[in-house]
Amino acid sequence: MNAARRFLRSFQPLFSAALFLLLLYTMLRLLFWWYNRTLFPGIRFSEAGAIFFRGVQQDLVTIILSNAPVLLLCLIASYTKVLSARTRPHRPAHTGSTILYRIAFWVFIMANAAGIAFNLLDTGYFRFNHHRSSRDLLYVFKDSLGSFKSLLAGYWFLLLLFIGGVLILTRIARYLFAAGSSSSASVDPASPLRRSKIPGLLLRHLLLLLLLVGIVGALPGTFVLPSTPLLSVEPGHLPLAQNSAFTFSYSLIRRQQEMKPAAYFPAEELARITSTTHTMGKNTDTLQKKNVVICILESFSRSYLLPGDKARAITPFFDSLIGKSIFFPHSVANGFQSNEGIVSILGGLPPFLDEPFFYSLYANTPLKSIGNILKENGYNTNFFMGAGKDHFGFGKFAKMAGIDHYFSREDFNDDRYYDGNWGIFDEPFLQFGAGVLAAKQTPFLAVFFTISSHPPYTIPPQYRDRFDIPGKTAPQRSISYVDYSFQRFFASCSKMPWFRNTLFVFCADHWLDPYEGRTVINPVNSSAIPIFIYDPSRDSGTVSDPLASQVDLTPTILGLLHYKGSYTGFGRDLLDTARSSGITGNAPGEHYALNRIGEVYQVITGDMVLGYDRSQEKSRYLYRYSGLNITSENLIGDSAYKDSRDRMERWVKASIQAYYQGMTRRSLE
Repeated sequence: MNAARRFLRSFQPLFSAALFLLLLYTMLRLLFWWYNRTLFPGIRFSEAGAIFFRGVQQDLVTIILSNAPVLLLCLIASYTKVLSARTRPHRPAHTGSTILYRIAFWVFIMANAAGIAFNLLDTGYFRFNHHRSSRDLLYVFKDSLGSFKSLLAGYWFLLLLFIGGVLILTRIARYLFAAGSSSSASVDPASPLRRSKIPGLLLRHLLLLLLLVGIVGALPGTFVLPSTPLLSVEPGHLPLAQNSAFTFSYSLIRRQQEMKPAAYFPAEELARITSTTHTMGKNTDTLQKKNVVICILESFSRSYLLPGDKARAITPFFDSLIGKSIFFPHSVANGFQSNEGIVSILGGLPPFLDEPFFYSLYANTPLKSIGNILKENGYNTNFFMGAGKDHFGFGKFAKMAGIDHYFSREDFNDDRYYDGNWGIFDEPFLQFGAGVLAAKQTPFLAVFFTISSHPPYTIPPQYRDRFDIPGKTAPQRSISYVDYSFQRFFASCSKMPWFRNTLFVFCADHWLDPYEGRTVINPVNSSAIPIFIYDPSRDSGTVSDPLASQVDLTPTILGLLHYKGSYTGFGRDLLDTARSSGITGNAPGEHYALNRIGEVYQVITGDMVLGYDRSQEKSRYLYRYSGLNITSENLIGDSAYKDSRDRMERWVKASIQAYYQGMTRRSLE
């Protein structure tokens, strides 16, 4: 009995430390939930229980994986003690083991501090990317260091919580390693340490391993993955049950060297459903070499520009421009981050990879998109962004997209107009761009990527009073500043001889919450962005009702230019009524858009949205919506909507398969 008691007591520090860590992660989950509570409305009490049950499962896996190196070091240290005591009876037994325990002490603190850091980081960052951390954080982190001071000003409390968490970890580590790291000058030959047997240690550690496996294995749904909570948690609430350290580590381990194979349909049927190569134009068409200016608006919600919407920003210039433009009031983003949006807008590709396309294994896949096509037809191609060269890797992708000239903060060369975070304020940089274009030969393609409507929404000092608009949030005020910046830009451009022979295309890179975390997010409004096209040679504007998305811009622009030839991508000409289909081969009127959140691929039509979970190869949700609001419960099991579900599943599966074939063959043709 005493031996059994001593055996169990030897595990007490380990289990106490694990319990403390589990409690710490639970508190971090509660903080994440509370801070982002408006993003997760309508959670039933029963589901809250499932969220925490699955959360405990994710946390346990995180604790075990994070501390596996610590456990290994402690095991080696324990064997070192025994071997030293048996082979060197008159020498200090703990010298080697003490060093190992000290190493384990610091590894324990660093590994678990990283876990705390990831979860605290996601507490603030989730409002922007809508998923727990993955390896794409690596591509964002480097370019975000310049705005560290402003981020610290907005999220200082998270830093304080991190420091407090590390202090708690230090106390836990001292308790855990107090016995193991102690040393003595010598050991009595008759001590228990001398009598310890290697087989006994092996048995103890084997039992410990079985116990750890049993703790996780006793919970249903193993093998445990970040998506495992979907077995009992609604897809929209999945992040509440996840652990950010686990999702990040998992994304590193399973980094896509190659895409998961997709072969849902035979070649003939796939060609009837979708295609990535499209032919445009008629025999009588002649390319109209209008200049093309594409304005990619950073972090723009469609709500900013919708009359009557509570998130409406004050944008007199955009309002006037939209009245004279081709306006698409039902438009959505294919991506949820800038490095996804730019690929969809300029490359015609939805973000179906785990990392940005231009960093992936498939970056050498040739694109026949807007920049490449216009360049082949004699256009001078340019990209303007007030941030540093290759910010977020955009310099790399610009080359891939056929853009020869890249203008950045370095080219502007006057840091008096630096916003202190991301780059040059929009107004002076747009004026700089207008000056560059004044010296360009026509026709030209110019892509402007704005930055001033990005958090922390900095406005130049001389305009702060002007845009300190009562009742408006910081994002809304920054939108008003961007509106003014484009008013000044157009005032300059309108004096140029090329102005009336130019298409001005406006599209956001992704959606962002106008109320900084207070908007109730759903699968539709979280991707709702503005898209409109202004042609100064047109006398009046029109409204185009079909659902539009970022990948549709290349074929729509080419259609307006009367382009005759082929292009590759997943979009369609929004203004070609003869081919008014979501993707080639569909019946007229079936417009849809595609995007992806984690393993869930969304297909959005004019009134429905379906989420297909590729990790489980099954649809998770089907909702009806109106405007920006979900108007139904989950209809995935409703037999009345079986035809709609099956049709939308075919679209998303065909798109995944076509994307897979295009990437693996290094050809979208």
